[in-house]
Amino acid sequence: MNKAFHKILVVLALILAAFLLLLLVFSLIRVHLDINMSSNGLIALFLGCFFSFVLVGVLTYLLFLSHQKGFDDQVIDPSSENKKK
Repeated sequence: MNKAFHKILVVLALILAAFLLLLLVFSLIRVHLDINMSSNGLIALFLGCFFSFVLVGVLTYLLFLSHQKGFDDQVIDPSSENKKK
């Protein structure tokens, strides 16, 4: 795949992220108007969701990194560890 295609994918991903962020803001405003939730509750809700997505992203990145580096292919033989001691 060429670099132009990757640039287009990155731009589309950024546009999608901006759209989802706007959708989140509007839905939070609507929820705030419909439900009696304090500002602190909305901030806690947003931070919990945000850090959950960050955690999922980091763990997914580590999964792909581990696969690319070949760590998944290495098998530890318990009997060889006992022989070394």
